[in-house]
Amino acid sequence: MHKPIKRDKFDFEIGYLSESPCRRCIFRHKLPDCAETCSLVDKIRILLAKGISCTGSYFIQS
Repeated sequence: MHKPIKRDKFDFEIGYLSESPCRRCIFRHKLPDCAETCSLVDKIRILLAKGISCTGSYFIQS
């Protein structure tokens, strides 16, 4: 289980993906089944989960 996510960065600070990491993966023929066990996709999910959308109005409670 992962630690709770601290949401402290806006999406423009994190950046964006210009291309799916799966496009050049040697296991892409196994899509979508491989996505659940892929460590790179997992790292990307965690990074993006830390972000706060800069287009919405959100309140952060400490």
